[in-house]
Amino acid sequence: MPSDEAILGMVFDTLEGAELFYNAYAKQIGFSIRKRDSRQSRSGQMLMQKWVCSKEGYRQKKWINYAARIRKPRRLTRGGCEAMIRVNLDRDTEKWVVKSLVSAHNHKLVPSKYVHLLRSHREIKEGDEALIESLSTVGVSTRHITEICKEQHGGYQNMGFIPKDVENKVQAIRMNKIKGGDANTTIGYFEGRVQADSSFSFDYTLKEGNKLGNLFWADSTSRSDYALFGDVLAFDACYRRQKYNNPLVMLIGVNHHHQTVMFGCAFLKDEKSESYIWLLDTFVKCMGGKKPLSVITDGDKAMRQAISQVLPKAAHRLCSWHIDRNAGELRLGLMFLQGLNKFMKSRISVEEFEESWQHLVTETKLDQHPWVKGLYADRHMWCEAYLKGKFFGGMATTSRCEGMNSTINKYVDKKLTLFEFVKRYERMVDKLRFNESKDDFRAFNSKSVCSHVLRGYEKQAEELYTPTMFELFKEELNGETSYLLSEPMRKEGEFEIFKLHQWSKSSRVRIVEYDTKEDKVICSCSLFESMGIPCRHILNVIKLRGMHAIPQSCFKLRWTKKAKGLGSTDAGPSLLDNKLVETMRRGALVAKSYKIFQMASQSGVCFDKASTELTRLSSGIEKLMNESMPPPVKRKYGDVRDPDIVKTKGTACVAPNSKKPRKCSKCRQPDHNKTRCPRGMYKFFLIFDCLGECIILSFLVLFSWQSNPVQH
Repeated sequence: MPSDEAILGMVFDTLEGAELFYNAYAKQIGFSIRKRDSRQSRSGQMLMQKWVCSKEGYRQKKWINYAARIRKPRRLTRGGCEAMIRVNLDRDTEKWVVKSLVSAHNHKLVPSKYVHLLRSHREIKEGDEALIESLSTVGVSTRHITEICKEQHGGYQNMGFIPKDVENKVQAIRMNKIKGGDANTTIGYFEGRVQADSSFSFDYTLKEGNKLGNLFWADSTSRSDYALFGDVLAFDACYRRQKYNNPLVMLIGVNHHHQTVMFGCAFLKDEKSESYIWLLDTFVKCMGGKKPLSVITDGDKAMRQAISQVLPKAAHRLCSWHIDRNAGELRLGLMFLQGLNKFMKSRISVEEFEESWQHLVTETKLDQHPWVKGLYADRHMWCEAYLKGKFFGGMATTSRCEGMNSTINKYVDKKLTLFEFVKRYERMVDKLRFNESKDDFRAFNSKSVCSHVLRGYEKQAEELYTPTMFELFKEELNGETSYLLSEPMRKEGEFEIFKLHQWSKSSRVRIVEYDTKEDKVICSCSLFESMGIPCRHILNVIKLRGMHAIPQSCFKLRWTKKAKGLGSTDAGPSLLDNKLVETMRRGALVAKSYKIFQMASQSGVCFDKASTELTRLSSGIEKLMNESMPPPVKRKYGDVRDPDIVKTKGTACVAPNSKKPRKCSKCRQPDHNKTRCPRGMYKFFLIFDCLGECIILSFLVLFSWQSNPVQH
């Protein structure tokens, strides 16, 4: 360690060099430094800089003696230490010269094992910063990021920073991404997506104060999927997916593998009918004017009003799970619940439903119940007898929406900004599409085992259907043997009419009509019309007629392996080609860089070198991409301000901008949550009372036995 005389008069080329020297000196001695005084010329040139010990000065007394303090005061770290160094600029040589030095401290110096915790000796290097940014972008928590850095450096003492520095860096990275405002950054990102992909679509509205209101977006793949599978649409609203607490609406459907597919996503300013009308209008315009054949939602009145106005011809189905849950909450009785469940699932006729319904409400004495009367008025939206023959793709509930809400919870949290949510949402959609590509590969690269007696029918279906739909078809094929011909086939013009009944259940009758001219089969159960696969009754009739193959009219093209090639959008083929080229390039780069990663991970020096070079290369490529980007387009509404941040407490039970109260998950009652549920607290006190009684009784028995042990 150089003496004071050796340090005085030292010359440095730059001010940064002088700071690095004094910081290294402080690390060896055992203290931390910070900048103090400086002096500049009139032209702004720096002439003098002073660094002091971090314990220099005192905390102001007014903060120490502050009476209205809420938080516990922080520990005192300053004690009037006068250790310092001052450098001045020599204008003749343009060098920095040490002019003053005080090396004495009035406090104990920090032992070497704690030096890495001092503030001026904690620094996140470029390689670590790149790693932290990458991990935080994909949603890794700061705690896990710190653990990863610790393993790479061989311990906390070798990292050069502490977990709090990681938290601050993650927050700084997040704020740096939205420097121009969260809403502005998100809109700018969407504008960039439009310039890179003309099929990307988004729209938004503003509310008072030029703040962001409603926002909708859909990429080219979502639009392409809707062109193919947009006959069924389901959507629902959920909260607390970002810090603004806006209602999040994901519009979904089912693809040829019977998987959930995303058609678009939206943030709404509220759950009023005007917002839903704007959303559906924007969605239909985005999809080229194509409207779905059927829609599935819960019983929200605002949604129903919007659907009736924007999609008047679509078959609207209410979620059967929500209906069943509401009936259970009203405690209408087991008999009514069983009958209601039967009406929502059984393929009975309208006449049978009307007769059975009247009998049910009379028996349960619920014919004048207001909720039951309202349910009957909406029977065309939930009863299978009225919905039979309308295509819903096998969906009767909004469980897919609930499933997507649960899935997206793995990627997001309530503290995210809007821009961060959009990026996390895209990661989730990428995972869904990867799962679809895996099923596509499985469908084209392997075959299902065919072992049925009607192997010709089975092989024909296996060649056409995707694996998931083939399994559903096999259930119907296996069930066709349970039906028998009730009476001889009769002819009515070009139609052959078959009357079938289930074995041992002659009351269950199905009528199947075969059109000899059109080679088309129609069944009274309407499974093909509502689900898209031939029912067991149709397959039974095809077998009875001795047909060697199932008619092509019995196969719905949306469930087949070639469904993706049946429709196209403006940018469909070119988009697929670009994605293929991008994947090939990524694979080539990964193959070339694998050897570098393997060697660099074997030592700390190699790791630091590789991290620094990769960071420099990444910055250069990012700069090159920014230079090649086209100029930004003029915005629709100019700059957009962020929505209001909604802060909710743990006891909040009402969603903002919503008239529907949030209910307790235990007792389903409003105005409280499960942690404050009276029912749960009642159980706790009941258990406590029982334990108390048991203890008292035990003492009484013991006392009685000790008083007269012979009798006992």
